[in-house]
Amino acid sequence: MIEIGDNVHITADCSILQHDYSWAVIQRLTGEVLGSCGTVRIGNNVFVGQKSLILKGAEIGDNTIIGAGSVVTGRLDGNAVYAGAPAKKISSLEAYIDKRRKLQLNEAVLLVREYEQAYGKRPPKKLLREFFWLFEPRNTQLDEVFQKVFQLDNNTERSQQAFVQSEPMFSSYEAFLKYVESNS
Repeated sequence: MIEIGDNVHITADCSILQHDYSWAVIQRLTGEVLGSCGTVRIGNNVFVGQKSLILKGAEIGDNTIIGAGSVVTGRLDGNAVYAGAPAKKISSLEAYIDKRRKLQLNEAVLLVREYEQAYGKRPPKKLLREFFWLFEPRNTQLDEVFQKVFQLDNNTERSQQAFVQSEPMFSSYEAFLKYVESNS
């Protein structure tokens, strides 16, 4: 009664329920057993944030992000981001991608600053494995740590192609670190 598509990431402490035991209260009151169950369908390319709850009857469309702690009921259309209890649409997937593109530089800067504050030195480049797109040259062999990011979810070819066709914001990791210093 639970159908899960391809490339679905269900993080820690999530629950998927295709039943409801609330009938136990009715049974105690009236003696009747009024069972309750329903299907759950999760489409392809879905991320379910930590501690989310997906209830019976839920349908999650393809290319969907569910925020942490959400309670999913009913049908959620695909190509969108949902969060809350109950989960509500907070943006289209396209708007979320644009937002992530804009925020990634600020978050990379924050990571470097926090690391420097905690350890009194610059972070090793490999620590910024989620942010290498910002500073790695496109015409050289990538470090193995960054290559492994391409391999997530068997998406190597597509990620490599997108990487090669893009332009880094900074000419090198050192140039990125200078930017961080100059914007302190």
